[in-house]
Amino acid sequence: MAKKSAPTPLDDLPPRRRAILKAAFEVLMDHGYARASTLEIATRAKVSKRELYAEFGSKAGILEALIASTAVRMQAPLALTEVADRRAFVATMIRYGATALTELCHPAVIAINRLAAAEAGGTSELGRILERGGRESNRQALGTFIERGQQAAFVGAGDSGRMGGQFFSLLFGDIPMRLMLGVIEPPAAAEIKRRAEAATDALLKLYPATA
Repeated sequence: MAKKSAPTPLDDLPPRRRAILKAAFEVLMDHGYARASTLEIATRAKVSKRELYAEFGSKAGILEALIASTAVRMQAPLALTEVADRRAFVATMIRYGATALTELCHPAVIAINRLAAAEAGGTSELGRILERGGRESNRQALGTFIERGQQAAFVGAGDSGRMGGQFFSLLFGDIPMRLMLGVIEPPAAAEIKRRAEAATDALLKLYPATA
């Protein structure tokens, strides 16, 4: 029996947008960002360049949308939950952590991070887009959620941005680097959940809720 492929961040998008972003990813992997052409992306997606530019505006816009599709999936647990009590806050942090680590370990995300590292030192446009649309977007979303928890006294006072960074460090550890190097396999679901629970527990101990 053939192995079922893992879901991708593009699966839920409208067909034309999904086709363009899928083609963009393939062209990026084949040629890198600097040499990727919108003509080849349009050709592989079976759309016109006019359609491509109407949808995304530019090559950078295509990549921003590609990265945003993953960021949106990562942040979904933070947006969907109304945090009524501390138990809900903790459960949401764990669910977000598990989602974020799962998405980070997706082969397509690993491949884009490898490409960004390989192209660093030149114009680094790929790295800047990845930082702005991926890492910074997630840091801001998590920081905003932590601030909501602070206002409700579910977690103690502190700089929410720094707290979010500490949470990511506790959650990810050296997994991103080791995945990029290809020396480990992505962690199983049980390990991902364990890490999310441990990261949440550690953060709440670092910043205990006020009485």
